[in-house]
Amino acid sequence: MSMTEEVAAQVHLYPGIADTHTHLILWQTKEMDWKTLFQTCVEGGLELALDVGTNTDTFEERLGMVNQFKELYITDGLSVSKSELEPADLKRRLDELEKQVAANRNGGKLVAVGEIGLDNHFGYGGVQAQKELFAAQLDIAKQFDLPVIIHTREADPDTYSMLAGAKLGKGGIIHCFSSDWEWARKYLDLGFYISFSGNVTYKKSECIQKAAAKVPAGRILAETDAPFLTPQKVRKYPNWSGFVGYTYDCIAALRGTLPEELAVQVCRNFKTLMGLPL
Repeated sequence: MSMTEEVAAQVHLYPGIADTHTHLILWQTKEMDWKTLFQTCVEGGLELALDVGTNTDTFEERLGMVNQFKELYITDGLSVSKSELEPADLKRRLDELEKQVAANRNGGKLVAVGEIGLDNHFGYGGVQAQKELFAAQLDIAKQFDLPVIIHTREADPDTYSMLAGAKLGKGGIIHCFSSDWEWARKYLDLGFYISFSGNVTYKKSECIQKAAAKVPAGRILAETDAPFLTPQKVRKYPNWSGFVGYTYDCIAALRGTLPEELAVQVCRNFKTLMGLPL
């Protein structure tokens, strides 16, 4: 049995469910046929999914993938790991990002800039280089009045400070939230949405679980970050959008609601943030 067949057999979704952060192009690195699997998701009830960018080089290929499904939307951005680039190349990539966003802003599929942010866990490129890359992309998001998809790992004080200073018109998403309730509350105060991934299902994620229980209904999102962070029940497999229901199960249990109700709420929240028809 192929990996595509193995993971498809474990699909777990609800009608109207959304995966607010995935990396379709990386599914293929795990020997998964993205198109076959995404069709399985659509048939299983997936209403929306956001394919999130980490570099400009793959944008056109990703856009071609996203255009094959009405349920798919796309972002464009330079992830924090790209701060390792030489300054001249980084300038080229930022210029390319701005051009790509400008060209696709009104096409209906590109809805945000990201993922962007800060990562002190790996320390890519050094703190200053990360901040410069982050600030430049916040400016692009502000220029085109788009939400941002934020990656922050062990960097909440600087991330919060820069987001507060940017005064973005559309706010955005703190993706794969991995901190505690106090930081969630601070980001909520800035107008951001908080998104939880498969790591909320892990036994050692008590702080994340407490935050997931407290985030207001109108600001909560759920995601896979596929092919990473597979939910606990299916952790032996690479992640994909068909597994997002396992994360909804966990979050719903923490909040004392039904997964089906959470699915409707998350989809509404995502549409509201991205300016999509309700």
